[in-house]
Amino acid sequence: MNAGARFAYAQARLQARHGMRPTEQLWRRLASTGDLANFLQQAQHSTLRPWVLGMQATQTSHTLELSLRQHFRRYIDEVACWLPENWGAVVRSARRLPDLPLLQHLLRGESAPPWLLEDAELRPFTAENMATRLEAMRNSGCDYLATASQRGDPLALAWLEHWQRQWPASRRFAGGLAYLARLLRRYLQQARAGHVSANGLSRQQLVSGLTHAFRRYSFEPAAACAHLGLVALDLEKLRAELLQRRLFAETAEGRV
Repeated sequence: MNAGARFAYAQARLQARHGMRPTEQLWRRLASTGDLANFLQQAQHSTLRPWVLGMQATQTSHTLELSLRQHFRRYIDEVACWLPENWGAVVRSARRLPDLPLLQHLLRGESAPPWLLEDAELRPFTAENMATRLEAMRNSGCDYLATASQRGDPLALAWLEHWQRQWPASRRFAGGLAYLARLLRRYLQQARAGHVSANGLSRQQLVSGLTHAFRRYSFEPAAACAHLGLVALDLEKLRAELLQRRLFAETAEGRV
């Protein structure tokens, strides 16, 4: 299958998955549910089903978060396989995005929490010895994050620059990717300045920008990246809903 046919195939799959994203009506309905068990039951009968599959209300908050990270990683790999091979690395770079806060914690020399050992992707970075941690990051292609941390630079901006370096040389696709890079850089700078909140204007602008990119740059790698950005924001919202209910239950159980 040539590159044009692969992008056409990918776009058809992306359009179908894009149409399965949770609507505002679904979010409002889920927000009205009380405990975690009811939330999961309703989510499993909605378009969120692939993301909550296997989750149980009795699981800890850390297990729920791990499940979301694993689902997202698998989905990124799936999307990458739809595209021409030389664009796979561009898409797979997104696998590190959910890990950045945890990696920042570890790069500061903080002790790894025990639950982090359950994540096979992050376990190599949890050694008590800092030199061993850095060596593991170099061996896994995360040396650019270690370097950024040592310079005091934000890991998110270091990730963005690394992502841009993964782009194959292509005039045809440069415009869409450059648009996404500008959009993400502006959002990250606003977040660093404290101008971003879960429901703030900057976040809404990011969603609008990614949606615009998905439509405008269809049949291009930018469409796949924009779609994954929107999915990441959906999962961030889902994570907040899950943890709010799980942590409330844990607090209530502690008072009994």
